[in-house]
Amino acid sequence: MTEPDSIGIARNQLRDAIAEFQLPPCNPLPISPWVAMSLLQKAIRRGRRVLALRAAATLLTGSPERLWRRLACIAFEDVGLADIDTVATVTAAVVGKKFHEFLGGEWSTASFLVSKMADAPKCRAADDLLLAAESHPNFEDARLQFTFCSTEDLIRINAH
Repeated sequence: MTEPDSIGIARNQLRDAIAEFQLPPCNPLPISPWVAMSLLQKAIRRGRRVLALRAAATLLTGSPERLWRRLACIAFEDVGLADIDTVATVTAAVVGKKFHEFLGGEWSTASFLVSKMADAPKCRAADDLLLAAESHPNFEDARLQFTFCSTEDLIRINAH
């Protein structure tokens, strides 16, 4: 007996959810990609779906690679532990253009993910933890020590 193809099932469920999704218009803003990336993150963080969608449309039409990378970052930094299912959905969906076509197209996929993240509860705890680990003065010695550790050493330290 074989186990079910979990990834295949999840991908088909995502495709079905996107197929049922009410597709908003793709309405880019006349702004730079850098402003659009910032707007996308701030709008999702604040639950401002329409602004987030317009920022996403701007990136998709001018810098699609930036859009997909930014969506993955936003999922972890801003949605985080508050909605693990949304983080998993975004992570699964940003794998590549062929997969976006399978899901119904790039705008269908992007607008679904952006809407889902804008509507999701938010938790920035993981991002706060990363900032503390990177900059808190009490961790300076550990940061310096770990900088020179091999990958094997870091894995061994983490296992304890």
